[in-house]
Amino acid sequence: MEQLKIALFTDSFLPGKGGTENAIKNLVLELQNQNHLVRIYCPDYHKNEQNFEDFSIFRVKSLKLTDNEMMVLPSLCKKAIEKDLKNFNPNLIYFCSASGMAKWAVKFGKKLKLPIVATIHTKFHMAFYNSSKSKLLTAILIKSLANKLNHADAVTTVSNDMVQVLKNYGCKKEIKVIRNGLNNLPPCNKTEKDLNKISFLYCGHVIKVKNIQFTLKCLSDLKKRYKFDNFVFNIAGSGNYQKTLQKLAKKLNIENNVNFLGYISDKTKLNELYANSYLSLFPSLFDNDSLVIIESAQNNTPALALFGYGCGERIIDGETGFLANYNEKDFTNKIWEVVNDKKLYQHVLNNLKNFKGENWEQITKQYVSFFEEQIQKHKNKIEQ
Repeated sequence: MEQLKIALFTDSFLPGKGGTENAIKNLVLELQNQNHLVRIYCPDYHKNEQNFEDFSIFRVKSLKLTDNEMMVLPSLCKKAIEKDLKNFNPNLIYFCSASGMAKWAVKFGKKLKLPIVATIHTKFHMAFYNSSKSKLLTAILIKSLANKLNHADAVTTVSNDMVQVLKNYGCKKEIKVIRNGLNNLPPCNKTEKDLNKISFLYCGHVIKVKNIQFTLKCLSDLKKRYKFDNFVFNIAGSGNYQKTLQKLAKKLNIENNVNFLGYISDKTKLNELYANSYLSLFPSLFDNDSLVIIESAQNNTPALALFGYGCGERIIDGETGFLANYNEKDFTNKIWEVVNDKKLYQHVLNNLKNFKGENWEQITKQYVSFFEEQIQKHKNKIEQ
């Protein structure tokens, strides 16, 4: 295998803490472990230079757009990027973005006559609308994303659900699914689960598109309809939607059942929280191949997600987790079933040992093979 030199353009990287940032970080680390070179072109997020010694990074000056500090607009520094790219001399341009950095990836890929590969992790129509509240602006941005994808040589994504989403955006390319990898988790103090202690968990950004408000309504319905109050719902994460959720929990009369734990940076503590929970509740319409569901399963805690959405694609209902239709009654009924059917729950716990997934070493080899294929195709095209 020849050494690859990959110029990776992304709007989402460290110090961001989201799923996309983590997936890109894990992929780059493993590419480097496999002796490939990666130069990352990303915004500076209007922060002072930060030291991430494990990575080769070119920071682009950026302008703040919203209260979300990671939502930025890369400012113009075309000549500096081009000079750095030429010095790096990549044999592949790779972008994991929808906006500013993706535009430059396509521009420089065409100018330098390099193959261009894109990976899209996110349902950007939801992200754009959630930030702008404008259907018109969202439509314009989605059309722009589709145009960038159609200028790439190849496109990948992380779930079958996202394949159809990207086609609906207007992507005309064939789309390959390469899922996220499983992390090697640090050891934690796991105890035998107390099946009588019902501790539900949500882990992730506390923002509207994660659909935590739906979970709160279902738990309120659980409490009213089944007269069930013996539960706690822990929310591990931070975000601008927390105050709204706190008000909603109070309105729904479950504020005493809900704990907002904030962002947990200590991986061992987070794994212990997973391991000592009864069930992860993750009815996200936004997520695709969620690392949360993977990490939950690795810590012997099943997840409840939604039929027909990317975040539930790894789950086999009643075997490696639980799935429900996207309506409050069905989701509430499924929670109640899981709480009451201890035999079914134990069956799923036993199966989680065989939760299907490949680690980042295996996933990265899939990417490398795909990159090499695109480089060869591009070379053949130029020689014709």
